[in-house]
Amino acid sequence: MRPRAWIEPDAPLLRRVAGIVVVAALAAVLVPVLGSNYIVTFSFQFVVWVALALSWNVFSGNAGYPSFGHGVFFGVGIYATAAVLEHTDAGFLVAMLVAGLAAGGVALVVGLGVFASPRFKGDLFGLVTLALAFVVTTVVSNVAFLDGGTGVFVREHTRGLWVGGGIRHVFVVGVALAALAALVALATSRTRWGTALRSIRDEEAVAESLGVPTYRYKVLTFAVSGALGGLIGAPQAVYLGYVEVGAVFALNVPLFVIMMTILGGSARWWGPAIGAAAVVVLREVLLGIGSPELSQIVIGVFLVVVIAVLPQGISGAFDRLRQPGRSGVRGASGVSR
Repeated sequence: MRPRAWIEPDAPLLRRVAGIVVVAALAAVLVPVLGSNYIVTFSFQFVVWVALALSWNVFSGNAGYPSFGHGVFFGVGIYATAAVLEHTDAGFLVAMLVAGLAAGGVALVVGLGVFASPRFKGDLFGLVTLALAFVVTTVVSNVAFLDGGTGVFVREHTRGLWVGGGIRHVFVVGVALAALAALVALATSRTRWGTALRSIRDEEAVAESLGVPTYRYKVLTFAVSGALGGLIGAPQAVYLGYVEVGAVFALNVPLFVIMMTILGGSARWWGPAIGAAAVVVLREVLLGIGSPELSQIVIGVFLVVVIAVLPQGISGAFDRLRQPGRSGVRGASGVSR
């Protein structure tokens, strides 16, 4: 049998890459020009959630290790950006790179320790990542360089910077990072990298017996997923203007990300983006006609209904409508669609 290349250089892959780039470019140009401040603000939050859901799925959806710590990486990115802008004269691009490296570094350290033991998988891995939020929150609250319990005013440190020119500039950065997350998610569906991760999810012991370096794949992918979450935290820090620990590291962030991924379907690389779109739009509509509590109840009921009726998520329903004669989520090659 001919060995598979690292990336399958087929026409569908190139079309998908081109589609992501074109859609991102059109959004970055048209939304700031044609949209009102409300539309641009809503669109920014939309792309933030899309990026978070896609980046979470890169590791947890593919490898089958449910992480409740993605909000930590997002928060680390927010605070790293705030610290760089507050204490240095570096520009926003440097701050954003530091945010990605800081969040990826935290994920790397956690991965090196946790994945070294076969005990930490499934629910136990989820508990470890949940506990990570309390550890990081305590550190940030007590380190004066980061927060020290007083919060950080970010907006005053963005005066004179391009990204500080308004929500339209912040939106352009968000779109670029959402496109990056989509490209990484696409890569996990068309490469040996993604095939290895899915073999870990299906049967890790068998994957190891077949020579798959599972430890290496888990550590590196967890770091990549965390770094993507940290990167999107950079424009979020500028958007918020003022950051404080309680809001930044709230547990609703990872819970919403997981809910979006379940709704959209984790078996397809684009599923989390569909789930994020459904939740963000539904939540905005409900907030416009009722209370926040009502919106949470309706979204929760919607999630239960989707799980019961569409076990493979909304993206699975799309695939069944498009290809009614086919079942399952992968072809014989094991490549996600």
